Amino acid sequence: MALSLLLAFSPATVTEIPKNFLLTERDARRHPGPMEAEEQGYKISDNLTTPLELNPCWRRRAVDRGRVAARTITRWTSAPSGSSEQLVIYKSPRAAQAALTQLRAEVKRCARKGDPAEPELTIRWRTTKVRVGEEAAGMGYQTWQHGRMIETVTGVVARRGSALMIYTTSEGSYEPGRLTKDAKKMAAKVCKLPGVC
Repeated sequence: MALSLLLAFSPATVTEIPKNFLLTERDARRHPGPMEAEEQGYKISDNLTTPLELNPCWRRRAVDRGRVAARTITRWTSAPSGSSEQLVIYKSPRAAQAALTQLRAEVKRCARKGDPAEPELTIRWRTTKVRVGEEAAGMGYQTWQHGRMIETVTGVVARRGSALMIYTTSEGSYEPGRLTKDAKKMAAKVCKLPGVC
């Protein structure tokens, strides 16, 4: 009797993100026709070692600790442009907070890090204040070549409980505020997962 009561009141933890939980997931799982497949596509990964989509130091594997579940959806178009949505669930709010703190530190450390494969490119990261969930940051980068701006990538990372959610786009100018609508939706939605909020 005592064990059943203990189990009833113990917070459950997420070990798997439900199918079609992410905002872009239904579109990503739909099978496009041949014409559409030439214009755009998606990749879905539940790999726990996938780096955060905002990755200022260009890590090849995740360096944050305490992940219990993750899903990353990336989208490309023939424009060329791209966007992504990523949800990472950690074992505790403290682990999620540590991951966001580490990401902020990496932006400072690698704010002007170049790409060794393309030494003529300069990459400049920046951060902006945004309000989503319990804590959040707008961040992104611009790439420059021979004094000319080539690409702008804008992102938002937010934490709610033990979850981090990230949204990025390479379309338009650097405006993290335009990504907060989706981040706010997900910040509310993650609380439906057991043990997250």
